[in-house]
Amino acid sequence: MTTLLILTVGQSDVQLVIDGVRHEIEPKMCGVLHDEIERRGYRLVDVPAHKNRQRKEALPEGDLTLCTPKLDAALRYFEGKSSPAAALIFDTRRTLRSDPRLAGAVLERRLNERGVQVVSRHALLTGEDLLEDPDDPQDAVVRREVVQGVAQALARNFAKITPDNVVVATTGGLDAANTVIEELVRLYAVGSASVQVLEVPDGAFAAQDDRAVPERFNPAAGFRARWQALSLIEGGNLLGAWGAVSHLADESSQEWTTVVDWLRHFASSLPIPEGCDINVLKHPRMALRAALRVELGLRAGDVPRAIHGTVAFFEAALWDGLNDRVQRSGDPERRRYFRIKSGEAPSGDKLLRQGDGSDEDRKRPFERKDTIDEVVWYWIYDGDGGPAARLAKRFLKHNGLVAFDKALGSGIRALRNDVAHNEPTPELMDDARTQMRRAQLWSDEDTFLSQPLVQAVLRELGVQSPERLCEDLISTVRSRLLDHRLQR
Repeated sequence: MTTLLILTVGQSDVQLVIDGVRHEIEPKMCGVLHDEIERRGYRLVDVPAHKNRQRKEALPEGDLTLCTPKLDAALRYFEGKSSPAAALIFDTRRTLRSDPRLAGAVLERRLNERGVQVVSRHALLTGEDLLEDPDDPQDAVVRREVVQGVAQALARNFAKITPDNVVVATTGGLDAANTVIEELVRLYAVGSASVQVLEVPDGAFAAQDDRAVPERFNPAAGFRARWQALSLIEGGNLLGAWGAVSHLADESSQEWTTVVDWLRHFASSLPIPEGCDINVLKHPRMALRAALRVELGLRAGDVPRAIHGTVAFFEAALWDGLNDRVQRSGDPERRRYFRIKSGEAPSGDKLLRQGDGSDEDRKRPFERKDTIDEVVWYWIYDGDGGPAARLAKRFLKHNGLVAFDKALGSGIRALRNDVAHNEPTPELMDDARTQMRRAQLWSDEDTFLSQPLVQAVLRELGVQSPERLCEDLISTVRSRLLDHRLQR
């Protein structure tokens, strides 16, 4: 395993050792004393067990001895593990009296002494630079030039070292910059390296050694992921919502992610987990689920998915109706055979095929195949161009479904083929939206469940308040995510 250690340094990362006791440098004098240390020279020692709480405003006479408590704590974390192959230090080298401008060089030397020979440093700020520019909204927290410099330093190191593990110890320095560094590290590591963040609690007022520990779960991270997921769900992007929270799925206190996982299964048409108690996601009516997917696709601006789903909605509703009246054979050799379980059997010249090979015969949806134990088994043709329309009108007698079929026509069905087999260009999708609105399948605001044609189909299948389906689902999910309490 190739590990890259990334460090940030601040005013307490380099400390003085006097008579076997360590002292921090007074922050307001940090830059001045660092300049003097650089002139006089120094040696590095292991961190003493004892620490004086009084910060030093001046250097002692004679030889200077320094220690690096936070770095040593980070290096102790690797004991029994694979040592870092390389390190990247983010420091500052400004002319301010308080700037810890020698800290990066001291830590580089300590790393070299401890066997890490490949060390690079990047100065976040130099001269009289400021971290932020309050006069520019985009630079008000961290200036773009600083962010760009961090990104370039990370890119160079990832390219040179190609780590498969990155350990980040933002132990000192500027909090706002540290946040940017941590997130950029995660960005550059996606798909290539694992990331572990270490915390090294400031030991300035503690009576024990600094210790590096893996980053503890911060409840703020859970809330951040939660509102991001809810925003994506509101916008119809269920898969994106799962992507925003999947990294928390193993956190025992974040069981609410299970709800988002159910939505992921629904969006991907995967089997819904048994524990799911949001009934609409596993509703027995296929048409209801298909309609939800169209509505969510339109919310997400995914026009190709919504086109495909609009045609699939008719097919799902047709088979919802058929399943009420026919039963599929359980014989693996006759999986396309159906028997009539309720209502009249198909007959006459509109439903039952005569076998004469005519165009008219091909419009008839039922073909008699076999009789077993006095049960007649049929093959059902459900394609457009005749059979599907006759099933809706003459067998199911669902007027809403008939009207929806007429609205689809051959033109909109052809759009589904364009989506499936051709490149869905912006021009094609814009034209498709126009056709869908003209046919009153989509509203002018690109909604599906608001349309009377859609609602009539769902009501024929026994669905109550179809216009509320999507809003009620999102309201339920919102309630789950807002009301969830942290588990112990």
